[in-house]
Amino acid sequence: MAEELEKQLKSLELLQGIISRLSGHGFLLKGWAVTLTVGLLTFAGATGQARLAALAGVPTLMFWMLDAYFLTREHEYRRRFEALRLGRAEPFDFQLRPLDARSWARAMFSRTLGLFYGLLVAVTLLLAMDVV
Repeated sequence: MAEELEKQLKSLELLQGIISRLSGHGFLLKGWAVTLTVGLLTFAGATGQARLAALAGVPTLMFWMLDAYFLTREHEYRRRFEALRLGRAEPFDFQLRPLDARSWARAMFSRTLGLFYGLLVAVTLLLAMDVV
């Protein structure tokens, strides 16, 4: 019994580490998205190149999709953590189901990601139109 409990606790620790790393990836992606977008928009404004300003939206969209991927995986690991905590999953079973487009899209347009990246895209488009 003690050995089973020890396995479960170790599995929970490992899952918590995975969840923390995935959460950290999201934070870093948001920072990089803002940095690259602002940098490209600043450069476009200084040189007066509208194409470059419009191009600033590309890394934003890429980071948005990547952030949604990490958020989707984080949610799946949180569900796995909860199932293990309640005794409905086996220790050290970290197998996730394949990622489906609906859950990814749901994560992309969630309140947190949709608002953050949507605002970043909107500002990019507004500033790109102003450069023209």
